[in-house]
Amino acid sequence: MKISVVIAIVLLSFYGHAQSPAGIWYFGQNAGVDFSSGRPVAITDGQLNTEEGCVSISDNNGRLQFYTDGVSVWNKQHKFMPNGKGLVGSPSSTSSGVVIQHPGNANLFFLFTVPAIADSAGFRYSMVDMQLDSGRGDVIVTQKNIKLRNPVTEKLTSTLHRNGKDYWILLHEWNNDVFVAFRITAEGLDPTPVLSNAGSIHEGTTLNTQGYMKVNPDGTNLALALEESNVIEVFDFDNESGNVSKPISMSLPNGSYVYGIEFSPDGSLLYVSAAGTGEIFQYNLQAGSEEAIRASGVRIGKTNPSAWIGALQVAIDGKIYFTVYKTPYLGVIEKPNQQGIDCGFNQQAVELKGKLSTLGLPTFSQNFFYKSVNKKVEYFNANNVVKGKAIVLRNILFDFAKASLKTSSYAELDKVVAAMKANPSLKAKITGHTDNIGNKSFNITLSQNRAMSVAAYLKSKGIAASALITEGFGSGQPVAGNDSDAGRALNRRVEITFE
Repeated sequence: MKISVVIAIVLLSFYGHAQSPAGIWYFGQNAGVDFSSGRPVAITDGQLNTEEGCVSISDNNGRLQFYTDGVSVWNKQHKFMPNGKGLVGSPSSTSSGVVIQHPGNANLFFLFTVPAIADSAGFRYSMVDMQLDSGRGDVIVTQKNIKLRNPVTEKLTSTLHRNGKDYWILLHEWNNDVFVAFRITAEGLDPTPVLSNAGSIHEGTTLNTQGYMKVNPDGTNLALALEESNVIEVFDFDNESGNVSKPISMSLPNGSYVYGIEFSPDGSLLYVSAAGTGEIFQYNLQAGSEEAIRASGVRIGKTNPSAWIGALQVAIDGKIYFTVYKTPYLGVIEKPNQQGIDCGFNQQAVELKGKLSTLGLPTFSQNFFYKSVNKKVEYFNANNVVKGKAIVLRNILFDFAKASLKTSSYAELDKVVAAMKANPSLKAKITGHTDNIGNKSFNITLSQNRAMSVAAYLKSKGIAASALITEGFGSGQPVAGNDSDAGRALNRRVEITFE
C-alpha cells in the first residue's frame, strides 16, 4: 500500500526577531536597553528622566526614530525635536503616550498622550513627520495637542485591527465604565470612536486612574489594573468591531496597589504586579470558568529586599521584563508561557550600567509582540494509518460557535470508522481546536464539545467507547498565525491521534 501524507506549510511573518519597532527602550532615570543583539543590552545615551510614562519607537529594522515622556520628544540623535516640547501628556502618567505609524504614510507617526490623574488636558494626539528637520523628524505645528476625549484615566494601549492594516487605540474614561476605541486607517484617524460599557466604574481617588491596561499580543483580550481598588479585570476584545465585553474580575489584598499588567506571549496567562508589596501574580486565562480563572492566581515572585515592582512589558525576545523601583536593574520572567513558579522570576536580570529604573516601561502597540507559528499540518489518509502523531481530519464542519456536526463531515468520519474496524486494536484520541476569536474559556468548552461530537458519531457507527478519548484545547495549540483568515481557518480543526 502506497504511503502518502499531505502537508500544508504555513508561512507567516512575525515580529519575533531583533529588528522591530519595539527593539529599543528608554525609561526611568536615563536608563535604556537595546534588543538588537537578541538579548537586552543596557544603553546610557537616553535623555529621559521619568517616574512613569515613556514611549520609544524604532523603524522595522530596529533603528531608533524618537522617544518621549509625553511632554517632550527627543529625536534619534537624542536632541529635542524643534517643535517637540509642550505636549500635554505627563511623565507621571502610567502610560503617558503610545506611537502608531500612519497606515497610509510611512513618514508620519501619531503620538497619542494622556495626562496624569484625569487632568483636564484629556486624551490628545500630535503628528510627527519624519521628513522634517532634515530627516530627524519633528512635530507638525498645525497638528499638535489635538484634543479627542476628556476626562480619561492613565490607561492607554494599542493593537492591530483584525484586517492586519488598521490600528485600534484604546483608553478608558474617568468616573464611568466606558472604554473608548479609536480606529486609525490609511485615511487617518476616525474621529468617531467605538464606545463599550463593560466592567467596573473607574472612580474613587485619583489612584484608580493609575495602573496599566494591555491588549494581549494577538489582540483578542484586554486587561487592566485599578490601583487603589486592588482590582484586576480581563475582557474579551473584538479587534474587528472594537468592542470590549465579558469582564472577569480578580482582586488582591488591600495595600497591594496593583499596577503592572502583561499577557504571556501565547496569551494564555496574565501577569499582574502588586507595586505596594513587590510581588508578581499569574492567572491562567484558560483555566475554564470565571471561578477557575480567579482560583488559578499564584504568586510567582517577590522582591528581596522588598522594593516596589512597577511596569511589566513583554519584549521581542519573548520574555517579560519589569521595573524594580529605584534600582539599577530590570527584572525578568524568563519563561512567561510556563504556568506557576517555573516561569522563572529574577529581579536582577539586566544591569542598567548605573542608571535607575523607576515605575514605567515604554508603551508599545501590543501586536509588535505577536508571533505567528509555522507548523506542518498532516492530514488523515485512510490508506496510511499513522500511530502516535496528531493528524487533521478534513472537512469536519460545524456551524459558528456550535458543536453539532454538519452532514458534510460524515464522509471523512466514515473513512476513520473503516480504518479502525480494519485495525480493531486501534485507539484514538480526538482533540478539538479553535482560532483565537471569542472568549478563550468558551472556546475550550466549544472545542471539547466538538471533539465529543466526533466521538459520538464514531460510536454510532460501531466504534467502542473504550477506544475513544476526547479533549479540547480551544485556541491554545495553533498551527498557523491567527493574524489572517487563512491562518484562522487552519486553526479551526479536529485532530485524531491513533495508538
